[in-house]
Amino acid sequence: MSLLLRGGYVVTQNPRREVLRGDVLVRDGRVAAVGAVNETADVVIDCADCAVLPGLINTHHHVANTLLRGVADDVPLEAMLERSFAIDAKLTRRDVQMGALLGCVEMLKSGTTSFHDLFYWEDEVARGVRESGIRGFLSWVVLDEAFTTQHGSPLKNAERFIGKLKGDELVTPSVGLQGVYVCSEATYAGARELAEREGVGLHTHLSETRVEVYNHRTKTGLRPVEWLEKIGFLCDRLVAAHCVWVTLNEVRTLARHGVKVSHCPTSNMKLASGGVAPLPEMFEAGVTVSLGTDSPISNNGMDMFQEMKVAALLHKSSRWDASVLPAQKALDLATIDGARALAAEDRLGSIEVGKAADLAILDLRRAHATPFNRDNVIRHLVYACRGSDVRTVLVGGRVVVDGGSVTTVDEGAVVDRVQEIARELYGVGG
Repeated sequence: MSLLLRGGYVVTQNPRREVLRGDVLVRDGRVAAVGAVNETADVVIDCADCAVLPGLINTHHHVANTLLRGVADDVPLEAMLERSFAIDAKLTRRDVQMGALLGCVEMLKSGTTSFHDLFYWEDEVARGVRESGIRGFLSWVVLDEAFTTQHGSPLKNAERFIGKLKGDELVTPSVGLQGVYVCSEATYAGARELAEREGVGLHTHLSETRVEVYNHRTKTGLRPVEWLEKIGFLCDRLVAAHCVWVTLNEVRTLARHGVKVSHCPTSNMKLASGGVAPLPEMFEAGVTVSLGTDSPISNNGMDMFQEMKVAALLHKSSRWDASVLPAQKALDLATIDGARALAAEDRLGSIEVGKAADLAILDLRRAHATPFNRDNVIRHLVYACRGSDVRTVLVGGRVVVDGGSVTTVDEGAVVDRVQEIARELYGVGG
């Protein structure tokens, strides 16, 4: 099947970062032509007054926690975890699947076409991925058996998950680790060995709070990044979420080992992590940085347009420099740099011939985005536009959002079921 996206502002995110007034031809799930396309297609989508951009990529998430949205607001991380763990222990596999499906719907409707998750029961999250049509880079979380609620060995569970899902069209499995506070040296070594043996990625929390860093230094004599380097865990397979409390030497260490960082500014601010991840120094050192929303518990939403804006404004404010993290770089973090973080830049993150047709069409003819033109569209995407402006979304050339509504599932039925689950879990009223 072929589709022609006709007459939009095409935000290519190619190496020249071109914005074209033109068309995108999609054939057999891939981008077949970009620019002035002098042919027709099975389906033609009018993109006048619209931006056509690569689907956004969310590189740190716990999507099933949509079930816990709003249960731990206005408290620090430690209190949030205490509240969430109490409810988390009650979850069934079906609960996880429905929570994940709701989150996938929310992401697709706001232009996100790929996300990187960290959870247990990722096989249930995978069901939500397939049903909704989004791409899921799913990391089965591993931690010491003394701390887990999983049945059996978390590492063995991760191994089985990878074996089951490897090669799936929409799901890319990997190994996750909760963090240094619940993972021993043996657990980290086992996770890296599994990832290398299976040829998959690694995903962990790292230096999110000052308490985490100071407690680990008290326990081991080393800060988390220093300790992970010492035990031989750091490598280019790793996406490390947060990295708020890192020193300049630690930034250089991350760069030296090719570690990627997922920056989660909204979550870090809401939980009062107290610091700001040193992105300018990471850029200078050559660290690949991308954007994540983190959990719906600590962010509440999954709108990557909001995340781009928050990231840009946070760093301008904290550095007293309006030129820090300009709009183009913020968009890079949510597209091509996200693809690089997930080792998928050869097929995702930009609109180029041969890449997967993961695309979002966003309506610029809105009061908050007017006046618009080719020169200001990048800045509008970061500073003015919202996820609710997204009109159409394609994943692998398949239309999964049309007219602002998902085409793959009954959104109303999903919302109703999750509301029922929430009442059962913690007594949410009508």
